[in-house]
Amino acid sequence: MFKRRKKKNQFPVDFYGEEGSWRFVIRAMRQDEIIDAMYWCAHISCHRKDFDLLHIASDKFDCRYNYSTADLSDLQFGFSGTPLKVTMMGPIVLMSTINEHFVNTETEQQLEQSVTDKLVHVMA
Repeated sequence: MFKRRKKKNQFPVDFYGEEGSWRFVIRAMRQDEIIDAMYWCAHISCHRKDFDLLHIASDKFDCRYNYSTADLSDLQFGFSGTPLKVTMMGPIVLMSTINEHFVNTETEQQLEQSVTDKLVHVMA
C-alpha cells in the first residue's frame, strides 16, 4: 500500500566562513556536529589569526574571488579591461578534527589550571 520513502543522506553538511577575502569550510559529518560546526565557523571567522586551519585541513575547495578595491587607482585590470578574477583555494576542516585540536586541548588546559589552583589553596 504505502511505500516508505528512503531517507536521504544529508551529510556531510558544509558551513562556509570567511574573513576578508579568505574563505574556509567547516564540515559536519554527523547530526550531533551541526551546532558545533555553526559555532566554530562563526568563531573562526571572528578570530581568524588564532587558528591554523591549513595544517589540519582534510581537503580543499576552489572559489573565485573578484579582486576589487574602493580606490580606482588600485583596481587592476586584465588585458580586456575587465576586473581580475582570482581563483583561490580554501581549506575544508572536519568538525571532529577541530574537536581534537582545539576543544580537547582547551578542556585539558582548564583541568590543569583547576588542579594547580587547588594545590595553591591547599599549600596556602
